[in-house]
Amino acid sequence: MKKPKISTIELVFVLIAASTLFMITVHQMSTSGVLPGNDPSVHLAKAKKIIIDEKLSYSEISWYPPFFHTIVAIIQIFAGTTDAMAAAFILKMLIATVNVLLMLSTYLLARKFFGTGTAVASSVFTIMSVPLFEMIFWGGYANFMGLAYIAFIFYIMNKDLGIKVKTFLLFSGTFTLILIHQLTAFVFVLMFVPVFLISSIGSKRKFITFLAVIVGGGLGLLAWYARIIIDYMDIIVEYIFYTVGENYYIISAVTFEALNKNLGITLFITAAGIPLIFIAKKKQTAIRDVVLIIFWLAVPFLLAESYLFGVNLPYDRFVYFFATPITILCGVATYFGISTIPAFIQSKLVPRVTKNLKKINALKIIVIAIICALFAIQASTFLQRIETYPQFYERAPISSYNSGLWVNQHSGTDGTVITPRSPGSWFYIFSDIRTIQETDPLSSRSVVAESVLYSFYEIQKGQTITREFDSVSPSAGQEIHVLRFNLWTKVVSIPNEEVNFIYVDPLGEWIKIPLSESVETIYWTQNSTDKAQVITEYAHKLFTITKTVTVSNSSNLIDINWHVQTHQDLESVKLVVANYLNPALDFKEALIPRVLEWQNPWDNATNINTQEGWAVVEGSDILHENVTAALDAQNGVIAAFEFNETPDWTILGALEDWSIDALRVRYELGYLNEWNSGEASYSVFVHSFDTKEAERWTISELEQQLDTKTKVTPYGRDFLTYIEKYNIKFVAIDTQQVVSNIKATPALDKIYDNGRATVYTTKK
Repeated sequence: MKKPKISTIELVFVLIAASTLFMITVHQMSTSGVLPGNDPSVHLAKAKKIIIDEKLSYSEISWYPPFFHTIVAIIQIFAGTTDAMAAAFILKMLIATVNVLLMLSTYLLARKFFGTGTAVASSVFTIMSVPLFEMIFWGGYANFMGLAYIAFIFYIMNKDLGIKVKTFLLFSGTFTLILIHQLTAFVFVLMFVPVFLISSIGSKRKFITFLAVIVGGGLGLLAWYARIIIDYMDIIVEYIFYTVGENYYIISAVTFEALNKNLGITLFITAAGIPLIFIAKKKQTAIRDVVLIIFWLAVPFLLAESYLFGVNLPYDRFVYFFATPITILCGVATYFGISTIPAFIQSKLVPRVTKNLKKINALKIIVIAIICALFAIQASTFLQRIETYPQFYERAPISSYNSGLWVNQHSGTDGTVITPRSPGSWFYIFSDIRTIQETDPLSSRSVVAESVLYSFYEIQKGQTITREFDSVSPSAGQEIHVLRFNLWTKVVSIPNEEVNFIYVDPLGEWIKIPLSESVETIYWTQNSTDKAQVITEYAHKLFTITKTVTVSNSSNLIDINWHVQTHQDLESVKLVVANYLNPALDFKEALIPRVLEWQNPWDNATNINTQEGWAVVEGSDILHENVTAALDAQNGVIAAFEFNETPDWTILGALEDWSIDALRVRYELGYLNEWNSGEASYSVFVHSFDTKEAERWTISELEQQLDTKTKVTPYGRDFLTYIEKYNIKFVAIDTQQVVSNIKATPALDKIYDNGRATVYTTKK
């Protein structure tokens, strides 16, 4: 069989396409400071460790294979520097080259299967692939290199080469691919096995050469994953089906709406391309080759949608793996439309126009215009999506680089730096000082970083957390969280500004003082395996209010006690406490015995304000059982309140959209002086369950839950203790990326500010 030669025009196109893709990649990687995303800093840190240790440590992180970091380390050694800016330049050149190689492998494979026209179209769609560039922006470089290796291996599998050369290339390529990233290895194995079984039928030559893939992959697995497989085989099933509940939160990334948003028109062109590849390859042997494209698309797609089968996987990561076959299928559909549809319409649908050359040409022009419109639509989608990435993925602005250099020059290398997600672990690259960074809660939780950044005391027991925030925090007050699908979700908050001390002055006027106007002091009174108790004192010239939050190992309740002591004689003292429910949840039902039976306040309101859009159930005697609860049946969260003393006035409110926003209670303490104090106390219970198991408990069932005895140790932690324990010397933030304004707590002093990057030092 005569092999097709590459024409001059085709060669020029390939050079232009490769150069264009290279420049676009480098440009996009240069739009977010030093490099976009936080993951590149992790890659550079691991490469730096390899250089410093002069060896590859298996025990350091055995689950993450070393190939990509080793390549980066080798290039840095040849460059003779580990400087952050030089390393960033190296990564830009490396990833741009990998992107070009990915396009070339895809081009050659499409050309081998479907011809030059399809290859040209697929390369254009590769340049405009949103998932591939998104992967570059968040820094998934190892997996990105894995995509290029997959395309390369599939091309070599179908390339006419000598058996020795082909075997060597497949063996070395597969061995390397397995050592690039565990997710790439996992997906490749699932794709290759069915392709191997189908393609090898009746072909001894293919069977022998494909064995090289199995041997290379097998040795790669043994070289790096053997110990993991042996040690953790007994928990793999539990891990996949039960443990990683936080993957629930990324299901929205693989819905049809999300795929349509990221893939654009290529999603629909791919659907047309699937049947067309079988039409294009009618011979049985050719269809066997096309099976590769189908499994290349189907396997990662099914993995991305595996939540439908109850499997817990990083669903969104698999979208990147079927981005490459999508470009090929789009190329097939596009070239088919240009080359076949006009002739088909001319010969089958409109035979009379064959004698009219103008109509035939007009028909061809219309088809070409439609194809060009599809390219234009995809180009528009590509531009609209990637223009949002530079700001979204910015983690290493030049201002943070300068602040890191300043810290490096004005301090020793001992101690620890705390950072939020921006600059994150980049600050270690810039300053060469150990860094503990706030992490994405979907990946993990950095308790140390969170507590120092947001200045809180925290008690964790099982699946509940209560936090007391320092007064300088914008969230000052108390928050209660519950663990929902392995992610901590705020359920109840008691802001200091919504707790009011009220009294009547000598002139007979009512005076209201929010606790946010007092001086707040937080400290532990007990922090043991039996009980954790944190005290918050609110000192004012007229009063001192002491809030005691207690969590014991024998109860699921969070006990809250308010002790009010005045410094002078005050009349008609009242304490009003607002317990807010998280508006991000969907609390629509409440239980107040004999008032609301898992109904909304709008169903039995005692007061409605249609102009402001709210309804309340309120009164002095509505808590007949001293218990009330609110339910979010959609998200599977319940919040219950049990009162030791019946409040003198209770208000449960709902907004215009029927969401229950708060439970407000008022305690009338009467006349108080320095010898006479007042007190109020209640308990909070929060619980999460699968939405399918959400139950509307009766009052007796709810009380049974509240009275349940446990043996779970509470753990108390706070930012001041962590500062000492981890030798924390600095806190570095990017003021444009922090969710809430981090202000200098009494434990921190600002020492550097360049307008965007700010560095605090601890008062040790």
